[in-house]
Amino acid sequence: MNIQFYTHACFSVENKDTILLNDPYLNGTAFNDGWDLIVDDVVFDRFLDKKLFIYYSHEHPDHFSIPFLKSINKDIRKDIKIIFQKTRDKRVKSFIENQGFSMLELENKARYEISKGFFITIGQVPFYDSWALIEVDGKKILNANDCILETPDRVQDIKEITNSVDILFTQFSYANWVEGGSTDGTSRALLAKEKLQRIRMQSDVLKPSFIVPFASMIRFCHIENAYMNDEINTPEETVEFINSNTESNTFLMIPYENWDGETYKSNKSAIQFWKVAYEKALKRPLIESNKPYDYSEIKSACDDMCLRVKKRNNKALIFLLDTFGLLPNQHIKITDLDYYVNFSWRYGLNKTNKIQNKSISK
Repeated sequence: MNIQFYTHACFSVENKDTILLNDPYLNGTAFNDGWDLIVDDVVFDRFLDKKLFIYYSHEHPDHFSIPFLKSINKDIRKDIKIIFQKTRDKRVKSFIENQGFSMLELENKARYEISKGFFITIGQVPFYDSWALIEVDGKKILNANDCILETPDRVQDIKEITNSVDILFTQFSYANWVEGGSTDGTSRALLAKEKLQRIRMQSDVLKPSFIVPFASMIRFCHIENAYMNDEINTPEETVEFINSNTESNTFLMIPYENWDGETYKSNKSAIQFWKVAYEKALKRPLIESNKPYDYSEIKSACDDMCLRVKKRNNKALIFLLDTFGLLPNQHIKITDLDYYVNFSWRYGLNKTNKIQNKSISK
């Protein structure tokens, strides 16, 4: 068994004849030019080495990278099998098959053998994410990526599948927008601490021999969100936290590093690698918006989105959830137009003159 790390949330697990590649997003930006990678020149080129499976945990573009899929030679796509959780809308399945790949949809918590003695089990996490338990050569590897495993009950759900985990791959810093805006670093700092506490809680419940911190090697790269880099957890801080607050061993990986899943290391060279990589990345030029949109264009795009969602979902249920505040209104400041809008699933997008306490920038 061999584990190879690439970058961010991407790593592979392999045996003598099969490679399972996880969430390959290796270059470019994601989320409308809002993110890029700390190390953004990593390459995966082992398409013909062995039988290849690619597991995608969810549809976020820093995991489900369409540019990566489209970069693969069309002549070999039929021999690559994509693994994804079974969904009602079949949107991912349809896209994958239209691109010429083979598709394997797995039922929630169903154990599937991809080659002799090499198993994968996918567990769905509301509302769209999934974790994967990978079993090979007697080792159990849990890819928790950035699943919302914020309570012991959520983690106990994994214990129903396995009583032990040898290696836990888990997110170590925030990678989402945080309320408060550029002047409120406290909210971001609290979320960063919460991410580390989640690692401790996962370790307490699952008791892995090793923890591999990953799925956070990104930079907020746009001029409008770069302020959010101020409170991120660094790999060095994370290694120190895991060593001080859990009984697990930390194994911090760098791009292309191979590991047998058993050998211990000091992490000093990996910490230094990421320290330099972060310093360089955070000095790179930021992306600026190159096309302005007026309110009518924004409202039209929003209306189209609402129509698509209501067409594919139960409109009465959406109305009820909105009525009882389970789909809360969003109050948004559009900074370049310098006004506020309100969005709800019942009424769509509308201008408002009222300044809300909680607003997000676009």
